[in-house]
Amino acid sequence: MCYYVWRHQGAGRGTSFVFFCLLGIIYSIYASSWDLLMDWSLLRPHARFKFLRQELLYSNSIPFYYLAIITNVLIRFIWMIYIPKRGPSLALRTWIVALLEILRRCQWNVYRLENEQIGNMDQYRITREVPLPYSLDDVSLETDMGDEDDRAQVYGSVHLFRPNNDSQASLNDD
Repeated sequence: MCYYVWRHQGAGRGTSFVFFCLLGIIYSIYASSWDLLMDWSLLRPHARFKFLRQELLYSNSIPFYYLAIITNVLIRFIWMIYIPKRGPSLALRTWIVALLEILRRCQWNVYRLENEQIGNMDQYRITREVPLPYSLDDVSLETDMGDEDDRAQVYGSVHLFRPNNDSQASLNDD
């Protein structure tokens, strides 16, 4: 909104320009910090690789982490492309900003998913087998003796529906 107020007032160097730049800088620093510290869990002081985290899934591509840190911060400050009065048209500037933001978000997703995967592995939320709430060793072939029309077999605490022979015969006659 500050951008539109600044442009509406003639894009001069007045109060609206200072307010636009101040809010843009605060937002860019905050968003970059959040991306690096919270979303990517980078910039850890005692990590094996300086400014990264202890565990990395892409350990063969360490330079790309540093490149991602730099490009993420720079693209967060891309709003500054709107400040000069001269240069490419506003439509071209907007297209460049949109393209760079798409690339930044793709990059963000790769490192965010990596961080989430590492977090899931650390907290044992990834497993090949999901434990069942019952034991397969305790399976019994007991049937409910209360009513002969009851067609449910009981296996421990699991009830399986089993059609009786009369309903099967009536289905085959049709």
